[in-house]
Amino acid sequence: MSDFFQSAETKAAPARSARRLLLHALLLLLLLSASCKKKEDTRPGFDLQYQTQFDIPAGLGPFVVHHFYLRNIPTRFEQTLLQNGKLKEDIAAILTTQANLGGIFGDADFEFIEQISVRVYNETDPNGAIEAAYRFPVPLDPGNNLPLIPSLADLKDILEEPRFSLDVALWLRKTTQIETSVRLDLQFKAVYE
Repeated sequence: MSDFFQSAETKAAPARSARRLLLHALLLLLLLSASCKKKEDTRPGFDLQYQTQFDIPAGLGPFVVHHFYLRNIPTRFEQTLLQNGKLKEDIAAILTTQANLGGIFGDADFEFIEQISVRVYNETDPNGAIEAAYRFPVPLDPGNNLPLIPSLADLKDILEEPRFSLDVALWLRKTTQIETSVRLDLQFKAVYE
């Protein structure tokens, strides 16, 4: 009789061991996924919001990168500093918090875009462009609204000037069929200590 219980117990041991291993693996996966999330910047600050529009024409092909240069955008940085009672020297960094590309008339379909990069630059130094937001790969069926991923770059040197410019670079999956009117929404956070 004791042989029966002993053999049943030894048969159950590998199953318990496998369950423990699976439980440990799930806990490890949960910890890793939680640590990969972007940390929110908890420093105090104020928002800088910009909205601009441009058209993506029909007939653009997928074999080259297409650049849309949006120039001379007022930063309103000085006015925002005054409204918040801060000086230029108080600002530690200006970071991208949100970015979005959307169709103006609600009929845009961004399935033709494979990759997008939004770069901020000063008109006097176009080679000093810094990526503010991007998306790669773009989902196959994004619809009329394409949220972009904010970069971690500090844009203070560019956005504290009176004006800035944007370079919206598009890599396409296929040739554009119709002209698409789009709006680019950008939100930055000027943080201070």
